[in-house]
Amino acid sequence: MRVFVFSDLHDEEVTFESLRKKYAESDAGFDLVFILGDTTNDSPKFLEEVVSSSKNCFFIPGNNEPESAIQRVLSSRGYIHCKRVSLPNGLNIVGFGKSNITPFGTPGELSEEEIYSQMRSLPIDSNTILLLHVPPLGFFDEVNGPRGSQHIGSSSVLQIIEEKKPFVVFCGHVHENEGVAMIDNTYVIKVPAAKLGKYGIAEIDDKTRKVSAGFFSLKGVNNQITQ
Repeated sequence: MRVFVFSDLHDEEVTFESLRKKYAESDAGFDLVFILGDTTNDSPKFLEEVVSSSKNCFFIPGNNEPESAIQRVLSSRGYIHCKRVSLPNGLNIVGFGKSNITPFGTPGELSEEEIYSQMRSLPIDSNTILLLHVPPLGFFDEVNGPRGSQHIGSSSVLQIIEEKKPFVVFCGHVHENEGVAMIDNTYVIKVPAAKLGKYGIAEIDDKTRKVSAGFFSLKGVNNQITQ
């Protein structure tokens, strides 16, 4: 299964057109498109345009989408926040958007207690492809601020991954970071920000239970990672 994935577009219309062109030009094609939140800061129309651009798209909100934008796409087939969809190959997709608390007071922030309470009831299992906005604490979440380097991922997301052990996790949120890691047997794929002209491509083999991912720049500078 081949997946085209991006996150944190933040209303960049020119970048979105380039991403759409890359998706359409692919010789091998893609089975699914994952959009991991912060598509817009204030435009319901732009969010609707992005999520309707592909028939095989699954998407979640980030912490920046206002409620008016979420309401615009709430009934869309691919909206998967707090939902589960089964795939023909025996895998399933579960989504959980939004983020833990940030210094910016954005609309889609939750306390760690709220994140854990809401995620613990989701039907996540060892066959789950889990779509998140915020990464787990300690994984591709380090940023430099006024008080020096700090980790801004979610401790509750990390706890849920350790308890429920999904097959693979995709996440975004922290613009600067990208990579592939493991938490026990769970793959964690951290996607860089589309706002910076970057996107990801993942290969998921449900038979061998192997996942590989690469991160690509619209400017032609690529970072191929396998795990």
